[in-house]
Amino acid sequence: MTTPSTARALLCLFAIVVSCVTLFQGPASAQQRRLALVVGIDNYESVSKLQKAVNDADAVSKRLAEIGFEVVTAKDVGRRAMSRAILEFENKIQPGDLTLFYFAGHGFAVDGQNFLLPADIPDAKPGEAGLVKDEAYLADRLAARFKKAGAAATVLVLDACRNNPFEQPGKRSLGGEGGLNQMEPVEGMFVLFSAGVRQFALDRLDDNDADPNSVFTRTFLTELTVPGASMVDIAKSTQLKVRKLAEKVGYTQTPAYYDQIIGNLTLLPDDGSAKVASLGTSEEFEEGGGQSVLRKLDPAPKGGPAPLANFSRHNGGWSVYVSLPEPATQFGYRIGEEGEFKDAGLSNILDQRTGRPTPNTLVNLPPDQKATTLYVTWRDKRGEEAGVYPIIFDPDSSLKSEMKKMLELTWTSWLGFRDFNGQLVYFTQLASFRCGLKEIRYSIDNGDSQVWELPACDPNNPYAVPENTKLFREIPKSTKNMQVQVTYFDGEKSELRNFNVLNQ
Repeated sequence: MTTPSTARALLCLFAIVVSCVTLFQGPASAQQRRLALVVGIDNYESVSKLQKAVNDADAVSKRLAEIGFEVVTAKDVGRRAMSRAILEFENKIQPGDLTLFYFAGHGFAVDGQNFLLPADIPDAKPGEAGLVKDEAYLADRLAARFKKAGAAATVLVLDACRNNPFEQPGKRSLGGEGGLNQMEPVEGMFVLFSAGVRQFALDRLDDNDADPNSVFTRTFLTELTVPGASMVDIAKSTQLKVRKLAEKVGYTQTPAYYDQIIGNLTLLPDDGSAKVASLGTSEEFEEGGGQSVLRKLDPAPKGGPAPLANFSRHNGGWSVYVSLPEPATQFGYRIGEEGEFKDAGLSNILDQRTGRPTPNTLVNLPPDQKATTLYVTWRDKRGEEAGVYPIIFDPDSSLKSEMKKMLELTWTSWLGFRDFNGQLVYFTQLASFRCGLKEIRYSIDNGDSQVWELPACDPNNPYAVPENTKLFREIPKSTKNMQVQVTYFDGEKSELRNFNVLNQ
């Protein structure tokens, strides 16, 4: 017999059926499209893994396709892949559609709100409830998004555990509220739970129970095939059958439901209008996501960590070195608004954080590249797309900024001294990086300040010093030191640098 303590580690089901405020009465019409997004997550990275969430998601996907839904399935997805799946599903919705979202995985309540946890949710510790809010999905918000997209009715089936996924034996853990909270139904909403409030749902009846689906799901799937059954019919029948199954092993599990639908909401019409959708044409989002750099151009999440770019100008053109904010398994880029993303390939250096070769993040541009926007993307250690990040490339500003940084880093080489038929001072370094400068002022032994005239900047050949440039000046043999201060292209002045004259 499965005890409540055992059930805490088992997958439990929490089903919520939500209809938009727009009332939906009677069976779905033959013309109404039925769209479904099904998510199942077993392989959590930092919190306890589940056993049957993916099986349940597969079974629900198949059954929904059989009763006329076009189904998209996402399995073992992290936050990014789940976000992309939700967004693409949302973009498919047309006015009047019947939509269904099913989630099987961990759920957690924070401050009275229910959150759905992606596979890469961090292991939140006491006092870190904000991590859950930031990295998970607020269940209430999904119905509002689908309604705003135009759905006439939306069914949310949230198949989430009612135990604490952050609990670790013998350790303090993030305190929750006993699983997911009851969602207050508004008019047009139908809520169905796999178990009553504060009950744990059974994953299986006993160790000999070989059914691939949980106790609730195996029952719920059967009820979905009853033609003409309303959601109330489905809920009542599921409630009765699950309770009887649980009682066989001495356990109490009574699915609860809350109905605010005006009229009847029917998923499977009894007039023969349902059409079987081909699962072969359904899109799937899975860990890894294939080898393509991007399937669509989704912008990066606002407020997320962004890559850094360093621009280097050389005789052959431009090198753009992109530094990513996280371990990556693939990197791609595109120059300008149009065209395909290009995979930059992999290096022969192993990244121990991912166990895979480090992707190349170098982008080469021609020397005459005009101002443009460089778009970059990558796949994280789970193989999920990070989104698209724009990097502004301005050749004039990039060249001057690069030279300014190099001058600051190499200031000890600004001047060179040589004793050759007199004492000479060379300005070769400053002349080579002149495009980053407005003015050079120098003095001898803290005397009067003088200006060294800069050669003109040639953006097409920026480091080459013109042949007629006199790179040196003769200074008194008795000179002990010189002082130099430069004004950069942006008006900022350098520190006053001191150079001792060494006999060479």
